[in-house]
Amino acid sequence: MNKVHLTLVQMDIGKDQFQKNKEKIRTLLQKADPTDFIVLPEMWSVDFDFKNMKNHGKHYDKPLQFLQQLARKYQATVVGGSVPQQTGDKLFNTTFVVNDTGTLQGSYWKMHLVSQNNLEGQIFDSGNRIPKFFSPKTPFGVTNCYDLRFPEIFRGIALNGSEIIFLVAQFPKPLYPHWITLLKARAIENQVYIAAVNRVGTGYFGHSAVVDPRGEILLEGDSSEELLQISIDLDRVKKEKENRNDLSVINEHAYNKWVYPHNFIGVGGLMEVEDKVLMVKQNYGRLKGMWLMPGGHLDKGEKLNDGVEREVFEETQIKGEATDIIAIRSNSSDAVVDCYIVFKMEYIEGNPKPDGFENTDARFFTKEEIMTRQDVAPLAAEIIQYYFENKERGFKERKDFASFNDDYTLYT
Repeated sequence: MNKVHLTLVQMDIGKDQFQKNKEKIRTLLQKADPTDFIVLPEMWSVDFDFKNMKNHGKHYDKPLQFLQQLARKYQATVVGGSVPQQTGDKLFNTTFVVNDTGTLQGSYWKMHLVSQNNLEGQIFDSGNRIPKFFSPKTPFGVTNCYDLRFPEIFRGIALNGSEIIFLVAQFPKPLYPHWITLLKARAIENQVYIAAVNRVGTGYFGHSAVVDPRGEILLEGDSSEELLQISIDLDRVKKEKENRNDLSVINEHAYNKWVYPHNFIGVGGLMEVEDKVLMVKQNYGRLKGMWLMPGGHLDKGEKLNDGVEREVFEETQIKGEATDIIAIRSNSSDAVVDCYIVFKMEYIEGNPKPDGFENTDARFFTKEEIMTRQDVAPLAAEIIQYYFENKERGFKERKDFASFNDDYTLYT
């Protein structure tokens, strides 16, 4: 069996009481057994303190540091409920995911905001991408409260390979029947585990729950503050899909490109600094153990340049600017992506650091090192060699394929 231990922190939340809320979490976790995941409820740090929300958002580093401390102390992946986060002129309801080493793996900006008679949709900005997360044992996804009513986001996460989908929430009274019914539905239709944490207190009912891939409730809390812990068997996901994989029989005429990916685009960044190229060492799939350029897959609706800049930073912690398309490789129908687009990247700042999940190492290599190593992916070596041989002449953009400008977006 492939066991994973989950710890759900069900708690009341004091409005604008960050220190008190932190201490409550610490107290509840004192009873925790060794665990793989710690999951907190939505807006655990300050509640929906709308009057001061923008100010809270400017100081999101404080709750993030607390989440990192928890991850290091318990050596667990922390799904950090959510906190307000100010980014530029936008304010997001943000779920931070922290690795068991205390490093930030990434974040999810809540996509579906309650707007009818609710300030959430007026104060916060809506997220526009669904990131994929990893723990040492499994890929997983994250959703937030009102997202539960929108099956598309759960289906997208499941199609991306996740075996657990976490939901952090402040689901209010009297919506318990909706809560438990929708949790079971999201598990059944996607054949994954759903682990949901809801707050308690005035106006809220708790009943955090873990549902298996067949829709059976394995664990359900009551309406009091408590720590809920359970071990689940991830092999159940594989067994269910071996019996009948519902995701594999989706009829293309039953959905449109706004709900499911219509094409799958890979992006890579070629960043040269002082005649050295940034490379990462792959940690999964057929290229495991091989060196290649940092990159990944575009999210639905994401601009080409935004996607590659995001992927390079998430994989290496180096910020760069995408300037030119230097290579496009179309693949056969059985390939991982429909096409692979490589950008020339201008270095901005940072030192190479691997994400620890998709990649185990990140560093700069000279062209000579790349050409002589046996563990460099052939396509990466081919593109890098072509780049050094032609960079003085520049590169022509493939106008017949995709125009690289700020208005270009996939899936439209």
